[in-house]
Amino acid sequence: MADDWLILHGGALGDLVLTIQLALRLPGACTASDLRLISRTNLGDLSHCRPSIRRQSPEGLGLHWLFGDGDDPSPERLSGVVRGARVLNALGGPDTPVHRRLAELAPAALYSFDPRPRDGVQRHITEQWITQLEAQGLLVPKCVHQHPAHRALGVPNELRRPGGGIVLHPGSGGRAKRWPLPCFMEVARRLRREEQRAIRFVVGHVEQETWPADELATLADEFPLVRAPSPEELVTLLAAADAFVGNDAGPTHLAALLGTPTVAIFGPTSPSIWRPLGPSVRVFAGDPAAKPDDWRIAPADVVRAVNELA
Repeated sequence: MADDWLILHGGALGDLVLTIQLALRLPGACTASDLRLISRTNLGDLSHCRPSIRRQSPEGLGLHWLFGDGDDPSPERLSGVVRGARVLNALGGPDTPVHRRLAELAPAALYSFDPRPRDGVQRHITEQWITQLEAQGLLVPKCVHQHPAHRALGVPNELRRPGGGIVLHPGSGGRAKRWPLPCFMEVARRLRREEQRAIRFVVGHVEQETWPADELATLADEFPLVRAPSPEELVTLLAAADAFVGNDAGPTHLAALLGTPTVAIFGPTSPSIWRPLGPSVRVFAGDPAAKPDDWRIAPADVVRAVNELA
């Protein structure tokens, strides 16, 4: 369809989700049947959502050709994917070889942005990206500027199973971004005791490989623990949850994208730039340097936010 977009992306899960949030704000996204995605990051099966997110692995496409500057011919498979498509390129800005080479493949339209935040700029990263796109002539609808954080994917009812409980993800790719595990456990205990909520924790491959075994054992002794779910399992878990609590990490952004009520805990990173976007999100900004044991974020306040959202 003419309103469909092709997204080229090279980052991790959190950045990828925010790029999808950007795409949902582009002209025609509300009526698009598909957002096609080329990315190494697998965010699970979102093909049944509205719009449908259909991911293709870059393996075998010859994506490396985009970063070259010689006279070698373009890869046939890559040319076939890009030709005639409306392309949103997150692999580099409009002044890069990637943009120039993509233009050689005859897309119907091509807009590129540098995904890195600008030094000293505190606007949300998607707003920084929109500024780059508008400089290339892509006008974002005014309603997006007025309600920038309210959009989510349309999730089918079969994924919205009742009684999914509260899901907590205490991990993150960077250790400095992890609110202390005892704080997460205190939130879970209060929710279980005061609100009679079903609770489960989820940890990814990074936590499985790097966390001390005794920490994981302590967690598993007290709460149901989902260990290193597949991308498809993670989507199912998050979409069915009554609410989600997590750090500045990929699963937190994914939960918000799915429309799950989400409480996000920020410490060293700026929520002004990196907060998750979605229709039901609450952010806590802490100060790890001033108070490492709880970042000046009270578990009772997080519990209150969960109950207000869910």
